[in-house]
Amino acid sequence: MSLPPTTPTDDERARWHLGGLLTVRATAAGTNGMVGLVEERALRGYATPPHVHRREDETLYVLSGEIEYAVDGVAGTVGAGESAFLPRHRPHTFRVVSDEAHFILAITPAGFESFFARVSPPAATAGIPGAERAGLTDPQEMAGQAGRLGCRIFASGPETPAELREVLEPGTEPARLDRAYHLLEELVCASPDPAGLPAALAAGLVTAARRANESTVHARALLLLGVLAERTGNDMGGRIGSLLGLAQPDSPEPVGLALVYLFAHFPDQAPAIEQAFAPLALADADRHRLRRCLKRPDLESRGPLDTLGRVWPSPAVWSATDAGRDRQWRDALHLDGPAVSALWEAETAALLAFLGARAEHSITRSADVRS
Repeated sequence: MSLPPTTPTDDERARWHLGGLLTVRATAAGTNGMVGLVEERALRGYATPPHVHRREDETLYVLSGEIEYAVDGVAGTVGAGESAFLPRHRPHTFRVVSDEAHFILAITPAGFESFFARVSPPAATAGIPGAERAGLTDPQEMAGQAGRLGCRIFASGPETPAELREVLEPGTEPARLDRAYHLLEELVCASPDPAGLPAALAAGLVTAARRANESTVHARALLLLGVLAERTGNDMGGRIGSLLGLAQPDSPEPVGLALVYLFAHFPDQAPAIEQAFAPLALADADRHRLRRCLKRPDLESRGPLDTLGRVWPSPAVWSATDAGRDRQWRDALHLDGPAVSALWEAETAALLAFLGARAEHSITRSADVRS
């Protein structure tokens, strides 16, 4: 199999991209910024790296061949006459699984189509063997140019993300710090393979978090460590133990709430957490939310069933007498152990989300971030 030759009229618009041949058919300039159209022809094995757009959606329409795609880890396959929607803010990738494929990529709104001219050489570079065409697109250049256009390309490896280097640099102004943390949030939250994130990330975030009482912008490092714990199954080892010392009577509210969100993920350390957080100035409702997240229920007893449904707005508002009022209808549900466990986990996840949102709101309102 081979890709078709290009014609002279296509010289400026046609590119060798990741080994495939693409031609930009419509640009922002010609569509009043509404849509960019890219026509592509590629052989089996052509694949885009996992990436996420902040600004644009992509729609893949297959003219011939077959393409596998994944959005947020959910995979699908499209063939001739079918389309796949690849939305912004959700990591996605696709690859050609037939001998060859011919397809259209619609970019809405337009603008990102300029990326291809920035990273891949003109197809007029004829005579290059097919096996070498994929190497014409440099991965580091792709990542850099995509970032400038609001798109993150994910790649696993030992390298330290540039944004992490920025938050660790002494004297970085709060506005720059905040922007760097938002980019790190994108990396951590949208990565299709959280276990494959750079090993230096967690260690760097712990280092940055130790500065939270000095500047509340760094409380975002605590939030990110909590998200990492959630996405990697709480596999944080002993990395965060030293952060318990941040819980001080004079800790700013954003730091206290971010600490609650982070450590609410670790019920195995509940006694140490409650002891360390005793001097922390927390609203009763938040302290009760933390205690509820740190509970390890005995699913063989009736206890968990009696407390389900009592986490909102906080477990603190439900009294002991309330627990007996609806026992009859709860018994009528005939919930077995797995059902009770699933409901318990769902309510815990809701509490964690609420705690994270409270901390995020408090950090955003802090003087450090707004300065």
